[in-house]
Amino acid sequence: MRITFKILSLSLIYENYLLTITTFPIHVIQNGQLKGVMGASGGLRIVPANIQVYLNHFIHRMDPFESILAPRLYHALVPNILEFEKWDTVSGYHIEVPLEDRVDLAKKGHVLKALAFGAKCQFVVHHLPRWPQGETVVTAKLTGVSDPRKEGEPAGY
Repeated sequence: MRITFKILSLSLIYENYLLTITTFPIHVIQNGQLKGVMGASGGLRIVPANIQVYLNHFIHRMDPFESILAPRLYHALVPNILEFEKWDTVSGYHIEVPLEDRVDLAKKGHVLKALAFGAKCQFVVHHLPRWPQGETVVTAKLTGVSDPRKEGEPAGY
């Protein structure tokens, strides 16, 4: 499986402030076919959020919505603090890293800090059927998921 990352950045100067808008879309390609596309908003938490959603779905085999909904951990290395999500979303979901996981992390020496916010991801999965070698996939099912950490829903035509 090949993964491509494309970082797009736009810098603007507005009333003497430098504003930088960065996106981090991820395209997952397998055997030359698109398997999924994801992206996030959330500043320094964009990259770890995208990676955790990728691991949840493609490695741990969670369904697309579970992959997005799972609580996330963030670590910027400096300062040496492991942030974990613990909050209620605007859409009514409670997101929290389980206590037993937090206890295990603390036993390993991590300094933990609860966050009442996090990166918000969008995820589209291309469900490719298994096909004989050399044939081209013409149609396949798409599943779009919008993160319940923000208001919104997937829409497609």
